Amino acid sequence: MKQRAVIIGAGRIGAGFQWSDLGYTHAGAYRALADRVELVGFVEPNEERAQSAKLKWQLPVYEDVPTGLAAMRPDVISVCSQPQDQADIYKFLIEYRGIKGIWQEKPFLLGNILEEWPPIQVNYMRRGDVMHQSIHATQMQGRLVVYGKDDVHTKCHFEDLARWWRCTLDYRQFNGPCAYIYEAGGFHHFFDNGGVDGATCFRAMLGNLLDHIEGKAELWSPAV
Repeated sequence: MKQRAVIIGAGRIGAGFQWSDLGYTHAGAYRALADRVELVGFVEPNEERAQSAKLKWQLPVYEDVPTGLAAMRPDVISVCSQPQDQADIYKFLIEYRGIKGIWQEKPFLLGNILEEWPPIQVNYMRRGDVMHQSIHATQMQGRLVVYGKDDVHTKCHFEDLARWWRCTLDYRQFNGPCAYIYEAGGFHHFFDNGGVDGATCFRAMLGNLLDHIEGKAELWSPAV
């Protein structure tokens, strides 16, 4: 039986607002895995983004979370809001008892509520990449040198990657496509232009969450 999914936040990463690569979005991942999950709509208070999502994905868009949840009755919820809006959104989600899993855009700031929640997969998408997983599996302590933008949305990815790889992090500001170097035990690997294919990683992260809901796998990126 397919899971029903709703996306809260119809911006670039949720719905591809003013963004050409629709595979590199939550909505694109749901459509790619349509044999397992059905995207049934969005919640988005901003009129321009709401209309864009409605036209692009041909799905209903509700203005507020309580109304959207009541109308669409999702099993899986993507939270693609700005970090400062998470607390208000989760206040509404805690009242809705039908959630089987949450796909949470990074960074997740509400770790103190985890005991009350179903599985939460934080979208540190590099955890869904085979090469990055193979480096993690070596369990070698190393160094991660990153050239990336000085903003929370970029930096949090690499702070997580350094934790996951058990690396020290050397973050250097660079206002272009991020690149990074992994060094450990004489081994070096260079990742350019973001290091991964976003659409592939998004599909993998969603697939892992669905596998976890079905009792087939552990989460790759749990909220801890």
